[in-house]
Amino acid sequence: MFKSKEFMSLILMSLLIVTILLIGYFTSPTFTQKQQFISSLFYFVAVLFISSVTLVILWHGFKEFSIMLSIILALIISLLGIKAGLIAIFLTYVTWGFVFTIELLLAHNGVQAAITWFKKHYTTKSFAIEFKIFYPMLLVMHFLLEIIPSIIYKEAILDFNSKELFEAMYNELNKKNKIR
Repeated sequence: MFKSKEFMSLILMSLLIVTILLIGYFTSPTFTQKQQFISSLFYFVAVLFISSVTLVILWHGFKEFSIMLSIILALIISLLGIKAGLIAIFLTYVTWGFVFTIELLLAHNGVQAAITWFKKHYTTKSFAIEFKIFYPMLLVMHFLLEIIPSIIYKEAILDFNSKELFEAMYNELNKKNKIR
């Protein structure tokens, strides 16, 4: 499954550290020592979690954003705990997902500023990745902007065609890359 030797060595080292900390916890004679080992284990898992989130974001191409997110996430987890870190990640996803979705809908309806924004911030590859990541937010936005108002005002629901949204912006970004 994992072809990279470096990746496998990172996994093995992480498992080894967790194992050593657990052995220390179970073999400690006093409560204070057990508490220190379990605290060390939680801090290690928190650092591992922050690193993992950062690497996933880097893998998707958001270099500047991932550095800021990792710093902020490290502060949140160290001050408020892992649950607060998960909430921060969820809120970041929702916030950026709404921004991405609104800009995509504006661009699809011909707003030139939104089209320019996409051309400035995305390549065809990065757009395709973010479109897949934020697809659930497109569905939420469709629900909020079409289904709820159609129920309240008794109007017909417009068709939601995500493939059309994707292809229109993908083709627009493809024009930008051909010009360069």
